Amino acid sequence: MERAKKIDFSFNIFLTYLFFLPIFSVLGWRVIAGFSLGFLFSEIGWILLNEDVEKFKNGKRGSILTGFLKRYLIFSILLLMSFLIISVEGFFSAFLGLEILSLTLFVSPDLIGDKGG
Repeated sequence: MERAKKIDFSFNIFLTYLFFLPIFSVLGWRVIAGFSLGFLFSEIGWILLNEDVEKFKNGKRGSILTGFLKRYLIFSILLLMSFLIISVEGFFSAFLGLEILSLTLFVSPDLIGDKGG
């Protein structure tokens, strides 16, 4: 059952990406590249978050802090890369791509208790 939730969250993140991609495609290739990198790193962040939750459930309390620092470092590297390599537009679109994870988690039916029927 937990495996199905992980797939659903990942699929929700992907569907959100597909929804926003045509909107950002109008703004140019730099925006698309930054947004796609942000999406990729949000998926990586989601995988790391799942690993940290499993470690926390098994009694490793320090996994919360180390997991947060690990995800923060990865996101910081992405934003720095997008600013230096792509442009300012890539930086902002990469940030929006990273926010897909927060948006998807925030509106998830599993988290707000709505099971759809």
